[in-house]
Amino acid sequence: MALPAIRQRVKRLEAVFVVDWLASFPPLSRDEIEALVERMAGGQEWTREETARVARQCPYIEGELIITKGLQGEVIVKRYPGLDVAEI
Repeated sequence: MALPAIRQRVKRLEAVFVVDWLASFPPLSRDEIEALVERMAGGQEWTREETARVARQCPYIEGELIITKGLQGEVIVKRYPGLDVAEI
């Protein structure tokens, strides 16, 4: 098996184990999610655990925020200032 294929499989397994390990954690509160979004907007990175906790709640729609999980395990945050997307 080619080395890139092995790396891809290991990456997927690591993502699964992190999510399983966090299964007992409560969902993130709105304030925690807002703090994570602000950190991301400021150019800071999330930890693997924070990313996994947010991904467990996807899709997340609240006020101006839409958070979804991409195909490669990345978390996509979109903010629509002045628009309550929860009402749409």
